[in-house]
Amino acid sequence: MIVSVLHPEVLTIMEEESQHTTFGGDQEWYRDEWHRRAGCGPTSAANVTAYLALTRPELRGLYAGEDMRKGPFSAHMEDVFQFVTPGNMGLNRVEMYTRGVEEFARSRGISLKAHAFEVCGNMCKDRQTAREMAEFVREGLASDCPVAFLNLTKGRVRNLQSWHWITITSADIGETSLTACASDEGNERCFDLRLWYLSTRMRGGLVYFTAAG
Repeated sequence: MIVSVLHPEVLTIMEEESQHTTFGGDQEWYRDEWHRRAGCGPTSAANVTAYLALTRPELRGLYAGEDMRKGPFSAHMEDVFQFVTPGNMGLNRVEMYTRGVEEFARSRGISLKAHAFEVCGNMCKDRQTAREMAEFVREGLASDCPVAFLNLTKGRVRNLQSWHWITITSADIGETSLTACASDEGNERCFDLRLWYLSTRMRGGLVYFTAAG
Protein backbone atom coordinates (compact mmCIF):
# COMPACT_ATOMS: atom_id res chain seq x y z
CA MET A 1 0.00 0.00 0.00
CA ILE A 2 1.44 3.33 -1.06
CA VAL A 3 0.46 6.34 1.03
CA SER A 4 1.57 9.91 0.39
CA VAL A 5 0.86 13.51 1.22
CA LEU A 6 -1.59 14.85 -1.34
CA HIS A 7 0.62 17.56 -2.81
CA PRO A 8 4.31 16.57 -2.65
CA GLU A 9 4.99 19.11 -5.41
CA VAL A 10 4.48 21.86 -2.83
CA LEU A 11 7.94 21.02 -1.49
CA THR A 12 9.63 21.75 -4.82
CA ILE A 13 11.76 24.83 -4.17
CA MET A 14 13.27 26.87 -7.00
CA GLU A 15 16.53 28.78 -6.79
CA GLU A 16 15.73 32.12 -8.42
CA GLU A 17 18.87 32.70 -10.48
CA SER A 18 19.78 29.20 -11.64
CA GLN A 19 16.21 27.84 -11.85
CA HIS A 20 17.58 24.73 -10.12
CA THR A 21 14.99 22.95 -7.99
CA THR A 22 15.29 20.99 -4.77
CA PHE A 23 12.88 18.74 -2.93
CA GLY A 24 12.46 20.57 0.35
CA GLY A 25 14.96 22.78 2.09
CA ASP A 26 18.67 22.29 2.63
CA GLN A 27 20.35 23.18 5.93
CA GLU A 28 23.27 24.55 3.92
CA TRP A 29 21.06 27.57 3.19
CA TYR A 30 21.38 28.91 6.75
CA ARG A 31 23.54 32.01 7.04
CA ASP A 32 25.31 30.99 10.25
CA GLU A 33 27.87 28.16 10.23
CA TRP A 34 26.49 26.55 13.42
CA HIS A 35 23.00 26.66 11.96
CA ARG A 36 24.27 24.90 8.83
CA ARG A 37 25.94 22.19 10.93
CA ALA A 38 23.04 21.60 13.34
CA GLY A 39 20.06 22.74 11.29
CA CYS A 40 18.53 19.49 10.00
CA GLY A 41 15.72 19.58 12.57
CA PRO A 42 14.70 23.18 11.92
CA THR A 43 14.92 22.51 8.17
CA SER A 44 12.51 19.60 8.54
CA ALA A 45 10.21 21.79 10.65
CA ALA A 46 10.34 24.47 7.94
CA ASN A 47 9.31 21.86 5.36
CA VAL A 48 6.40 20.65 7.48
CA THR A 49 5.06 24.08 8.42
CA ALA A 50 5.35 25.46 4.89
CA TYR A 51 3.50 22.43 3.54
CA LEU A 52 0.70 22.84 6.09
CA ALA A 53 0.45 26.56 5.32
CA LEU A 54 0.21 26.09 1.57
CA THR A 55 -2.32 23.25 1.68
CA ARG A 56 -4.69 24.57 4.36
CA PRO A 57 -6.10 28.12 4.22
CA GLU A 58 -6.65 28.19 7.98
CA LEU A 59 -2.92 27.51 8.54
CA ARG A 60 -1.63 29.96 5.91
CA GLY A 61 -0.06 32.12 8.60
CA LEU A 62 2.60 29.48 9.23
CA TYR A 63 4.51 30.61 6.14
CA ALA A 64 5.13 34.24 5.24
CA GLY A 65 6.36 33.60 1.70
CA GLU A 66 4.13 33.90 -1.33
CA ASP A 67 5.68 30.90 -3.05
CA MET A 68 8.36 28.25 -2.63
CA ARG A 69 11.31 30.06 -4.11
CA LYS A 70 14.61 29.66 -2.28
CA GLY A 71 14.69 33.25 -0.99
CA PRO A 72 11.35 33.22 0.85
CA PHE A 73 11.84 29.65 2.03
CA SER A 74 15.33 30.39 3.37
CA ALA A 75 13.83 33.28 5.35
CA HIS A 76 11.23 30.85 6.69
CA MET A 77 13.99 28.48 7.77
CA GLU A 78 15.64 31.30 9.74
CA ASP A 79 12.31 32.13 11.42
CA VAL A 80 11.67 28.51 12.39
CA PHE A 81 15.21 28.11 13.78
CA GLN A 82 14.40 30.69 16.47
CA PHE A 83 11.88 28.24 17.94
CA VAL A 84 13.11 24.81 16.82
CA THR A 85 16.58 25.44 18.20
CA PRO A 86 19.28 22.77 18.51
CA GLY A 87 21.30 22.53 21.71
CA ASN A 88 24.90 21.43 22.18
CA MET A 89 23.93 17.91 21.09
CA GLY A 90 21.75 19.14 18.25
CA LEU A 91 18.01 18.56 18.18
CA ASN A 92 18.36 15.09 19.62
CA ARG A 93 14.99 14.62 21.33
CA VAL A 94 11.53 14.46 19.79
CA GLU A 95 10.06 16.77 22.43
CA MET A 96 12.50 19.54 21.44
CA TYR A 97 11.06 19.37 17.94
CA THR A 98 7.39 19.19 18.90
CA ARG A 99 7.66 21.94 21.50
CA GLY A 100 9.49 24.21 19.10
CA VAL A 101 7.03 23.75 16.24
CA GLU A 102 4.06 24.32 18.53
CA GLU A 103 5.68 27.51 19.90
CA PHE A 104 6.43 28.73 16.39
CA ALA A 105 2.80 28.16 15.40
CA ARG A 106 1.57 30.04 18.48
CA SER A 107 3.79 32.97 17.53
CA ARG A 108 1.74 33.11 14.31
CA GLY A 109 -1.59 32.86 16.14
CA ILE A 110 -2.10 29.19 15.21
CA SER A 111 -2.51 26.13 17.41
CA LEU A 112 -1.04 22.84 16.24
CA LYS A 113 -1.27 19.45 17.91
CA ALA A 114 1.81 17.22 17.75
CA HIS A 115 1.47 13.47 17.25
CA ALA A 116 4.66 11.62 18.18
CA PHE A 117 5.91 8.07 17.94
CA GLU A 118 8.84 7.75 20.32
CA VAL A 119 11.44 5.11 19.42
CA CYS A 120 13.77 3.58 21.98
CA GLY A 121 16.76 1.43 21.05
CA ASN A 122 16.29 -2.08 19.71
CA MET A 123 17.15 -3.60 23.11
CA CYS A 124 14.30 -1.74 24.84
CA LYS A 125 11.89 -4.18 26.54
CA ASP A 126 8.76 -2.07 26.10
CA ARG A 127 9.32 -1.27 22.44
CA GLN A 128 6.32 -1.01 20.14
CA THR A 129 6.14 -3.26 17.08
CA ALA A 130 7.31 -2.36 13.60
CA ARG A 131 3.69 -2.71 12.48
CA GLU A 132 2.63 -0.06 15.01
CA MET A 133 5.29 2.28 13.65
CA ALA A 134 4.07 1.62 10.10
CA GLU A 135 0.51 2.47 11.17
CA PHE A 136 1.72 5.75 12.68
CA VAL A 137 3.44 6.68 9.42
CA ARG A 138 0.29 5.75 7.48
CA GLU A 139 -1.89 7.89 9.77
CA GLY A 140 0.41 10.90 9.46
CA LEU A 141 0.63 10.81 5.69
CA ALA A 142 -3.08 10.03 5.34
CA SER A 143 -3.77 13.19 7.37
CA ASP A 144 -1.84 15.04 4.62
CA CYS A 145 1.08 16.07 6.80
CA PRO A 146 4.72 15.23 6.09
CA VAL A 147 6.20 13.09 8.88
CA ALA A 148 9.39 14.33 10.50
CA PHE A 149 11.85 11.52 11.28
CA LEU A 150 14.67 11.59 13.82
CA ASN A 151 17.41 8.97 13.45
CA LEU A 152 20.29 9.01 15.93
CA THR A 153 21.91 5.83 14.64
CA LYS A 154 21.19 4.51 11.17
CA GLY A 155 21.43 0.83 12.08
CA ARG A 156 21.92 -1.33 9.00
CA VAL A 157 20.48 1.26 6.58
CA ARG A 158 23.38 2.42 4.45
CA ASN A 159 21.79 5.45 2.81
CA LEU A 160 20.84 7.33 5.98
CA GLN A 161 22.88 9.81 7.99
CA SER A 162 23.02 9.29 11.74
CA TRP A 163 22.01 12.06 14.18
CA HIS A 164 19.73 13.54 11.55
CA TRP A 165 16.17 14.76 10.88
CA ILE A 166 14.49 14.29 7.49
CA THR A 167 10.92 14.78 6.23
CA ILE A 168 8.95 11.74 5.03
CA THR A 169 6.41 12.48 2.28
CA SER A 170 5.43 8.98 1.11
CA ALA A 171 5.72 5.33 2.10
CA ASP A 172 5.15 1.90 0.64
CA ILE A 173 3.75 -0.22 3.46
CA GLY A 174 3.49 -4.01 3.31
CA GLU A 175 2.85 -6.73 5.86
CA THR A 176 6.56 -7.09 6.57
CA SER A 177 8.03 -4.11 4.74
CA LEU A 178 8.12 -0.34 5.03
CA THR A 179 9.98 1.81 2.51
CA ALA A 180 9.80 5.56 3.06
CA CYS A 181 10.73 8.46 0.78
CA ALA A 182 11.77 11.76 2.29
CA SER A 183 13.19 15.22 1.72
CA ASP A 184 16.81 15.08 2.90
CA GLU A 185 19.02 18.14 2.32
CA GLY A 186 17.05 19.12 -0.77
CA ASN A 187 17.00 15.65 -2.32
CA GLU A 188 14.47 12.84 -2.30
CA ARG A 189 15.83 9.85 -0.39
CA CYS A 190 14.07 6.48 -0.23
CA PHE A 191 15.15 4.01 2.44
CA ASP A 192 14.09 0.94 4.41
CA LEU A 193 12.39 2.41 7.48
CA ARG A 194 11.48 -1.00 8.88
CA LEU A 195 15.10 -2.15 8.73
CA TRP A 196 16.11 1.04 10.52
CA TYR A 197 13.57 0.36 13.26
CA LEU A 198 14.73 -3.20 13.75
CA SER A 199 18.44 -2.38 13.79
CA THR A 200 18.89 1.09 15.31
CA ARG A 201 20.62 1.02 18.69
CA MET A 202 19.55 4.42 19.97
CA ARG A 203 16.35 6.36 20.32
CA GLY A 204 14.63 8.31 17.56
CA GLY A 205 11.10 9.13 16.57
CA LEU A 206 8.48 10.30 14.12
CA VAL A 207 6.22 13.35 14.33
CA TYR A 208 3.32 14.87 12.44
CA PHE A 209 0.93 17.73 13.21
CA THR A 210 -2.75 18.50 12.92
CA ALA A 211 -4.66 21.71 13.61
CA ALA A 212 -5.64 21.87 17.28
CA GLY A 213 -9.26 22.33 18.29
